[in-house]
Amino acid sequence: MNNAQQELFLSTLKQQFVDIFTTSKAGKDTTNLKSRTQGFIYVGELLELCSREDVTQLMELQHQAVFGCSIEQRKPSERTKRQQALKAGDYDYFDEPAFNRN
Repeated sequence: MNNAQQELFLSTLKQQFVDIFTTSKAGKDTTNLKSRTQGFIYVGELLELCSREDVTQLMELQHQAVFGCSIEQRKPSERTKRQQALKAGDYDYFDEPAFNRN
């Protein structure tokens, strides 16, 4: 693959990450966007247009641009998840064994 194809791929992937993060920030469902992007990444890796490291770095940069913090910083802690589930009355959260919850 040539450099122009790789740049087009990474540019398109960047926009997909922006779409996912801005949609998430707006409180909307991102399931379809995430599925499309996962497939896109798979093809990019298969055609050697990107590496896993390229994808991770690009995703982190776009997350930082949209949310103003890293992906790790934005993840709620287990304690926060538990408290939110209790507050919302979401007892399904507790049906999953604790060792499976992340």
